[in-house]
Amino acid sequence: MEDDMPTGRPHDAPQRPSAAQARETLASLRADDANLAERLVTPRWYHPSLGVIVALVITSQALPSPASLILLPVALFALPALVVVYRRRYGLWFSLPAGPRSRRVYRILLAIVVACFAAMVVVKVTPVAYGWVLLPAAVGLVAPMVLGPRYDDLFRRELTGAATATDGQGA
Repeated sequence: MEDDMPTGRPHDAPQRPSAAQARETLASLRADDANLAERLVTPRWYHPSLGVIVALVITSQALPSPASLILLPVALFALPALVVVYRRRYGLWFSLPAGPRSRRVYRILLAIVVACFAAMVVVKVTPVAYGWVLLPAAVGLVAPMVLGPRYDDLFRRELTGAATATDGQGA
C-alpha cells in the first residue's frame, strides 16, 4: 500500500488534461449519452402492460374473496416480472428521471397511481358499492398508457441534453 501513496515529488502528482483533451472527453460522453438515448426506446407493450397490472391490482379489491386472493398476488407478481422481462430483453433499466421535466411527469404518474390505490382502499373499507372501484381502475389503466410515452420522450431528450428550459414544451 505504501507504493500507492504520493511521495511529494512533482512527477507523482496527477496530470491535468489539456483543454483539448477535456473537450474531447466531454464530446465522447455526449456521444455516449446520445447512443444510450437511442437504445432507450420503450417497446409498445410496456406501458399498456403496466396499466393493465395497475388496473388488476385495483380491481382485485372489488372481487369476492377467493378471486381477490388469487388475482392480487398474480398482479403483484407481474410488476417485478415486467421489469425483469424488460431488463433481460433490452439490457437496460432506468428507475430515476434524467432531468426536471421527466421528473415532473414521473411524479405526476406516481401521484395518480397512489391516488388510485387510495380510492381503492376507500371503496374497500367503506360501504360504497364495489362497482366504484372501476373508476380508479380505469384511471390506473390509462395513466401509464398516456404519461408513460411522454415520460420516455422527455427522459431521452434530457439524457441527450436536447431538452432546454426555453423549448416551449412542458410536462
